[in-house]
Amino acid sequence: MKYRILPLVALMLLIAGVLIAAKASNSLGKEVWSPHVFAWRNPLRHSPQIDLQPDSPLLITRPRYYSFMSIGSGVGGVLRFKVTNRSSKVIHSYDCRYDSPVPVGNGSYGSQPEEGLLPGQSRDDSISAHEYAPLTLTIDFVQFADGTTWFSNSSQSTVKPDGLRAGAKAAAKYLLAVMSRDGTQTVMDSLPRIHADVREPDGQAINRDFGIFGFYCGVTNIAVRVEHEYKNGGAQQVETLLRSCPE
Repeated sequence: MKYRILPLVALMLLIAGVLIAAKASNSLGKEVWSPHVFAWRNPLRHSPQIDLQPDSPLLITRPRYYSFMSIGSGVGGVLRFKVTNRSSKVIHSYDCRYDSPVPVGNGSYGSQPEEGLLPGQSRDDSISAHEYAPLTLTIDFVQFADGTTWFSNSSQSTVKPDGLRAGAKAAAKYLLAVMSRDGTQTVMDSLPRIHADVREPDGQAINRDFGIFGFYCGVTNIAVRVEHEYKNGGAQQVETLLRSCPE
């Protein structure tokens, strides 16, 4: 009788272990990708390179690869990493680029933390990483809550100073016209849709001197600076800012 019970106990322990592992994998899947997927750390992938410039306000650490799958689909991959604000100012937004020496796995993304990223604060970012290709992570651009900016010196940067200036100039010109016609409050009301009203001219997105997101970030920059001036000095400060921008 004793020998019959032992296999049953072993089977029950095995089933319990499988269920616990599946539940843990499903919980991890929700964290790293989406609900209804199972995920696990992938130790077979080499950690990405991190192209850190000494004066970068952001620090990328703790890169880790996960694999995931769901019923009826293949296995995918995701790379998660921590981004930390090591500056003394609140960060409004930033652009991160990931490069691979092969044709797949290249891209970039922009991020705007809802409440800003406070000095010393960290957040987890993630990108799709389905291909087993080596990656390099680079912070290309950082915009602070007061409208000041930081640029990387990479020739491949997605945001370059010339592009930022072009976008800021176009946005300032538009908002100055709105202010002259309808007043400062209308300017403030128009900021949430500024990117719909100030669009990049055809062909400028491929301007290598601009960076593919340079103009867009320039438009954002004016919106951030207007909000900052309005908060600290009211309508008069907004008018002074917009009139001081080069035409």
